[in-house]
Amino acid sequence: MHNENTPLFQHDRRLSHVSEVDENEIVSYVRQKRRSIASAKNDMPRLSNSLHHEAMSPSSLPHESHEDFGSLSPQVSHSTVLSQTISEILLQHGSDIGPEPKTTLLRETRLLLKFAVPIVITFLLQYSLTVASVLSVGRLGSTELAAVSLSSMTANISGYAIIQGVSTCLDTLCAQAYGKRELNQVGVAFIRCNYLLLLCCIPIILIWTNSGPILKLIIKNQPDLCELASDYLKILSLGLPGFILFENAKHFLQCQGIFHASTYILAVCAPVNAILNYVLVWDKTLGIGFIGAPTSVVITNWLMCGLLYGYIFFVDGYQCWPKQSLFDKVFFSNWHRMIRLSIPGVLMVEAEWLAFEIITFQAAKLGTTVLAAQSIVSTTLVVLYQIPFGMSVVCSTRIAWYIGAASGYAAKLATKAAIYTSIVFGFVNCAILVTFRHSLAKLYTKDQDVIEAATKVLIVGAAYQISDFISCSTGGVLRGQGRQYIGGILNLIGYYLIALPCAYYFAFACHLELVGLWYGMIIALLVVSFSQLYFTVTSNWDKIIEECVSEGVADEGNVTIDAHSLLPSMSSSVV
Repeated sequence: MHNENTPLFQHDRRLSHVSEVDENEIVSYVRQKRRSIASAKNDMPRLSNSLHHEAMSPSSLPHESHEDFGSLSPQVSHSTVLSQTISEILLQHGSDIGPEPKTTLLRETRLLLKFAVPIVITFLLQYSLTVASVLSVGRLGSTELAAVSLSSMTANISGYAIIQGVSTCLDTLCAQAYGKRELNQVGVAFIRCNYLLLLCCIPIILIWTNSGPILKLIIKNQPDLCELASDYLKILSLGLPGFILFENAKHFLQCQGIFHASTYILAVCAPVNAILNYVLVWDKTLGIGFIGAPTSVVITNWLMCGLLYGYIFFVDGYQCWPKQSLFDKVFFSNWHRMIRLSIPGVLMVEAEWLAFEIITFQAAKLGTTVLAAQSIVSTTLVVLYQIPFGMSVVCSTRIAWYIGAASGYAAKLATKAAIYTSIVFGFVNCAILVTFRHSLAKLYTKDQDVIEAATKVLIVGAAYQISDFISCSTGGVLRGQGRQYIGGILNLIGYYLIALPCAYYFAFACHLELVGLWYGMIIALLVVSFSQLYFTVTSNWDKIIEECVSEGVADEGNVTIDAHSLLPSMSSSVV
């Protein structure tokens, strides 16, 4: 049995190949995966707990004991394979493994749309908390609207991006433990991450509560704007621990296949947040003006936290709550793997968010009106972004499952469905944004100058939609393939080497101002989306499947992996 100190865990297994394998173990592993798919309703395991949680729980899946495989048992003597690729092994044992999952392009498209709906709703509801603040404060004036944009930007890059990046470590730690049916270990990882993030929030709160001087150093000659943004952050910091506990609990439940819980909670809390924004900002009796908006967010964050933990304790998810006392020493030891997984998660989230926020900082130099228009544009585009991102989550899940089942044909069909659907919906979103750009801008403010500025940029944002959909769908494919590093590198190149220099040139050298800033962003996204599309279309599916299967078997401690010995396999493309 391997452990974390063996060489197996000391290199990136995306590059792992098979040198010395038990052929029967590979056949057994792939057979398990295919039987799991066959047993799952709608051929969509673990994606939507609201549809079939019982069908997807470990206890309800077919029990794959060693006896189930007869001669394929792990107890058989090893047959060493030094020159065969996994593809050849699977082809040779096709009758033992069972058929590949049967699917069609139409079916993949239909399931992609069907399962994307609840995920998109969840993302939209969560983002609506920010939108509600922008809408309620925007009608107080352009300075207040700009202050919300500035404070939200600061909160994102200095707090929320870090929290969400660290939380991604649970997608590995909790999911792996749950897959092994080590339920207590799921809870241990969850509580450890809670403690880690609660420690991280101490310096974040200190920065937010003392943000006034920092903002004045960055944005000069606008002290009133900086003071309002600082006041917003001071209030917002009170809800940060609640946000941390909610975000971690969301991952904790998702690793158990419970996706609908956060949707239910947000379906309750989002309207509450909207009502609070109206009452605390505008009501003549209870209203407190500008700071009523962050106060609403604070109350909502703690309400979401309380309701989601109530769901865990009294409805579902409690099975994985740790048995130890919350102050047991087990929660304060062995943090090294959690931190190691958290760092790349933070870097990926922070890199993307920071690029967009730098654009907002540049907009602030152009005046309050331009910054207010930037707030309208960015808020609108982020709302629309939830649609392609939700679709990419479904795409990633399906492709990863098909790759795990060694079904290149089904994975290619799912990829085609994702790409074709994203192109169609990209044009649909583009048409909607162009048609209703004036109406959308008027939702945020009555200031005619701000409306006119925002309307011009929303035309650029409409063209942005097509590339955004392609970028999300291809990014989902790359995540499903286990090649996230490609998207990460392309995003760093696109946003930092292309977007920011181009945006600065168009905005200030060409005097295009806010439109110029967004020209830079759309050029970068075109490069990213079509580069990712290239890597997706030219995917070597045989090699990807071989790496996935060898990694999956190795996770069970069954094979030794050598990064230098896999023979080249045939390449195949999506289209």
